[in-house]
Amino acid sequence: MTDKTSAEVTPQARARVVLAMTAICMMVVGFNTTAVATILPNLKAEFDLTPSGLQWVMATYTVASATLVTIVSRLGDITGKMGVFFFGMIVFAIGSAAVLFAQDGTMLLFGRGAQGAGAAALFGTSLSLLTAATPEEQRASVTGAWGAIVGLAIGIGPIVGGAFGHYVSWRAVFAVDLLLLAVAFAIGLHVSKRKYIPDTRLAGAKFDYPGAVAILLFLGPLSFALSNGESGGWGTPLTLVPLAVAALATNVLVIVSRRSADPLVELRYFRHPRYFMAAAGMFVTGFTLFCFFVYFNTFVQSPDAFGYSSIGAGLAIMPLSLSMFVISVTAPRFLAPYSFQWPVAIGLGAMACGFLLLMLTSNTTQYAEIWWKLLIVGIGMGICFSLLPRLGLRLLPDEHVGQGSGVINACLYFGATLGAVVGGLAESITKRRGLSEVIDALPAGSTQREDLAHALTHSTPSQIQQLIAGMDPSASSVLAKALRDLQDNAFDSAMVVAAIAALIGMVLALLLLRGPVPPVHSAAELTRAPR
Repeated sequence: MTDKTSAEVTPQARARVVLAMTAICMMVVGFNTTAVATILPNLKAEFDLTPSGLQWVMATYTVASATLVTIVSRLGDITGKMGVFFFGMIVFAIGSAAVLFAQDGTMLLFGRGAQGAGAAALFGTSLSLLTAATPEEQRASVTGAWGAIVGLAIGIGPIVGGAFGHYVSWRAVFAVDLLLLAVAFAIGLHVSKRKYIPDTRLAGAKFDYPGAVAILLFLGPLSFALSNGESGGWGTPLTLVPLAVAALATNVLVIVSRRSADPLVELRYFRHPRYFMAAAGMFVTGFTLFCFFVYFNTFVQSPDAFGYSSIGAGLAIMPLSLSMFVISVTAPRFLAPYSFQWPVAIGLGAMACGFLLLMLTSNTTQYAEIWWKLLIVGIGMGICFSLLPRLGLRLLPDEHVGQGSGVINACLYFGATLGAVVGGLAESITKRRGLSEVIDALPAGSTQREDLAHALTHSTPSQIQQLIAGMDPSASSVLAKALRDLQDNAFDSAMVVAAIAALIGMVLALLLLRGPVPPVHSAAELTRAPR
């Protein structure tokens, strides 16, 4: 009876149900990637967290996700993608519940780590599940919808998180997680019972344990070092030792992958220029997204710039989020039969153009002058989010789609982590270089000059403003303007970094995506070549 009922459901209808299940989970994953940033002040007050503790509320989630996504994706290829997806929902729900009922910082960080592990399983298998459940001619559209949901969730996260934190409770963010995951779990039970997703497990395949250990020792310490370096110092043992471990693990991973008959990461696929571009392009997309996102929010919420609340900052970014969503849904339908060379290059070029235009933003700029620039960035990101995963996964055999999805999403996560770090470095270097100009605005040898030098190095923005307000009016006005200009220059630095990354991606797309569109699964031939 069940088989007959399943057979009566069209492939398109099955794909829509699977899309609904994966879309809800991607909303949860994307939402938690950014929403928590807006409730950090609430968490600080609730748990009396230090600045480094606050940083790890964010970093624990991204480090766990980036480290585990490739491993759980490969487990899905071997043991079954649906089982790993269910596991991801359960682990994420446990993490959300732990944060929801947390009474101290330790429980909070445990919950965030569990959320990150669950996100890795969901992110690593959702796209491959969707691809397996969808007929070949429909895959471009559903892949675009998947990318659109991820982008939209990341974009609206700050709005919803800020609204909950301000009007309800920060804990409501995680209560919503549980509600959405319960709905997705119920849909998943229906999908599993009706067998909407074909079984693509690798018969007789063995899990590559040495490769898993190597990738854990590569991505884990590297993500930790990048997250810790900016706050803890790049020359400290807590940063240098993990970097050394990651460098060693990189060599081990290459050796193990070459010797394994069934490696965790099939390196030979990277010889295909289009698969390499898919991975590199998603890295660039994640890099630019977080390099922009973190520092745009900081800038527009500054009292010396737009002075927006967290909700206002989230609303300010909506032109980007909405244009990214619309393009992600529509672009694959029109571009699926064609080479992605020019669309991807144009998308990355649009991102670079938008970031360069945003460099003209200053503390006197009106929002009416920047919304259309955000629209340009969103169009570029929508093209990349929707086309790049499709570009890479269509080349792989069905039994390796999970592995490919994990690699591509690991590149996205790692790019996001590195983008936030490099953007922060660009900002901090610019600020340090400009501090001497600010301090020089005061008379040499004055007490106020010494106080300001100390405050600029050690105090919060509000404390600096209080110090300036108590100075002589003529001096305070000069200093206030100098600090505003310094803030503008720091924001410009982050936008330059994002623009350079997008331009590099555009050049890669023009070089690597030349020639006719290769047939589906054509990368499988590379695994028959010698290592």
